[in-house]
Amino acid sequence: MKLNYFIRLILCVFIPLSIGCQQFNNQLQTEPDGLTSVSNGDVIYDDTPLLGRVFIGDAGDRFGTDEFALNSATVDGDVLKVNLSYSGGCEAHLFTLVVSETFLESFPVQLPIYIAHNANGDTCEAYPTEEYQFDLTPIKTMYQKAYQVEAGTIILRLKDAADTDLVYKFTM
Repeated sequence: MKLNYFIRLILCVFIPLSIGCQQFNNQLQTEPDGLTSVSNGDVIYDDTPLLGRVFIGDAGDRFGTDEFALNSATVDGDVLKVNLSYSGGCEAHLFTLVVSETFLESFPVQLPIYIAHNANGDTCEAYPTEEYQFDLTPIKTMYQKAYQVEAGTIILRLKDAADTDLVYKFTM
């Protein structure tokens, strides 16, 4: 009789208690619906270069006059690659490569260019550094039309690129 009582006690007390503890443990591991947590190990950094616009002509202040730092610039094929830093981080920033319509006659010819920055009124104080790329094929097309040749070399005179010769060589 005491054994039967002991078995009933186990069935009535310990089994519901263990089931309740398991359910409570499951609730602790489950986050409320709609919430997502991210740890540093979960972040995937996107190092894809951003694409800037190219404008040929007199732009004036049309594409912005906000400050930025030009960290580096290189020409790779038909692409100008620049590394830029600027103050902001809360708004979309636009960078435009403004290209002169006139080649400077020398050998090889030179072309004044500059980068215009529009921060869209961003007042945040972060200081991001990003890679931007600008397509140089409109410059190649302009050169080919002006000189009636397929191949050429242009020295790109990028404003604020201290003593950096950006040589743009191309064939067809």
